[in-house]
Amino acid sequence: MRLTELLPELPKARTRLLDNLGRVRREVGPITAELSDAVADHMNIRRGEVHEVVSFYSFLDAPVDAVRVCIGPVCDCLGAKELLAKERGANGTPVLGVECLGHCDLAPVLLRGDTVEPEVTYRTNEGAVLGLNERDETLADYERRGGLGLLRSLPAKEQIVEELKTSGLAGYGGAGFPTGVKWEAVAKEPSPRYVVVNADEGEPGTIKDRYVMELRPHLMLEGTLIAMAFADAAEGFVYLREEYATARERLLAALDEFRSAGLLDRRSLELVVGAGAYICGEETAMLESMEGRRGMPRLKPPFPSQVGYLGRPTLINNVETLAHIPAILANGGAWYASLGKNGGKGVRLWSLSGAVGKPGCYEAPNGSTLRELVDGYAGGATEEIGAVVPGGAASGILPPAALDVPLTRDDLREWGVGVGSAGVQVFPKRYSPLRLLAETMRFFAEESCQKCTPCRIGNRGLHYLLEELAHGRVAMPREQVEEWLDAMLQTSICGLGQGAPFPMRSAFRYWPELFTPLGEPAAA
Repeated sequence: MRLTELLPELPKARTRLLDNLGRVRREVGPITAELSDAVADHMNIRRGEVHEVVSFYSFLDAPVDAVRVCIGPVCDCLGAKELLAKERGANGTPVLGVECLGHCDLAPVLLRGDTVEPEVTYRTNEGAVLGLNERDETLADYERRGGLGLLRSLPAKEQIVEELKTSGLAGYGGAGFPTGVKWEAVAKEPSPRYVVVNADEGEPGTIKDRYVMELRPHLMLEGTLIAMAFADAAEGFVYLREEYATARERLLAALDEFRSAGLLDRRSLELVVGAGAYICGEETAMLESMEGRRGMPRLKPPFPSQVGYLGRPTLINNVETLAHIPAILANGGAWYASLGKNGGKGVRLWSLSGAVGKPGCYEAPNGSTLRELVDGYAGGATEEIGAVVPGGAASGILPPAALDVPLTRDDLREWGVGVGSAGVQVFPKRYSPLRLLAETMRFFAEESCQKCTPCRIGNRGLHYLLEELAHGRVAMPREQVEEWLDAMLQTSICGLGQGAPFPMRSAFRYWPELFTPLGEPAAA
């Protein structure tokens, strides 16, 4: 399509800037300076502001038919660099190495346009609460499985808050903030209020939200509409990562079904598609992106529950968290809490990838051990285990000695790591922890929004340090490294810079021999 034909169809509200740029990219071509200026003029936005936005999002200037090869840690371990070289040698279209494509269970994975290779195969477990072992093709399928009951007959707000608190449900995007407390806080703020679904999971090893959206999109949408009814929110949004083309199709079709069935009840629920920025998984960066700016985190407080989208109180939950809401309200918070083990409450989705027999997404109790997840769900390890990332890139790195530790916040705190987004990545002994750490820090360096100096400089410097160390060279002494890590942890604006020190510190603790060239750490 020509731009002159498309422009009249594009809305002019600033909040639609990212959507408009994404549509121009898909229907006209990569965003050039000329296309950026045309969109700016149409929307009556200063050209420089639109150029700023275009330069921030990595996929706006990429052709829609480009080949994207994931070079994240799991894919790197399983041959991504060789795959990237092969594609670059045999392909006439642009071939890009990207940080994560959200299909870690297929590693090494690539997207040819929007088509995933190798072909997607879902691996889940039978009889679990969220029922991912069975796909809802239509709204009628979902309703036959017991869906929509809560949406049509909601408990009182006070009861909803009580059940959520009793359940122990916490944010499953990685932050782990108690859901009941968050909902209660938003309800106390003045209206109008908004609800936003964070569907921008982008941390290497994390695929659970994709499974929910592709297999049971109606479940997530019911949870979202329950949240909107609770918050008296007339408008809601789902912020979805660009790489999830199948999830986008499934969500759009499910939304159409909800509208046709009259289930939105005078409410508006829209999809906002990102453009390849991992930082937009941070809730305030996501809000900035939705408002038509670069996705750079805001200072907190105030929190989004107080000052969120367009300055109004906003309830933000990730996909999986909302998917648990209907079952909790139907069966009670105490029932849900009882599903946990070893001190954990409830269940969650665990993404398992790497050196396992059946990589996939499995529902298991909070408090399960790594050994139980690997052997009981993922088909066991395919090679001798050398290291395990328990919950996504920022959660830290564990040695095989931790395989029997319950995956709860309290138990993992003693090991210096966290449960994060439950993205469990199993690495074989042949894959050096030093390389794993270098690839992890490269990810953080590439995905930093660069707003704050500790994150911008710190992650790049640490990645350089590790690359040099791999070649037997020392870029800085251990005492200086520790100072950098402290500065990042204490002064970074958001969780990206604050979380990056965890894998470094856990590697120092469990593989000290790798870092002897740096010298001894300073005495406490």
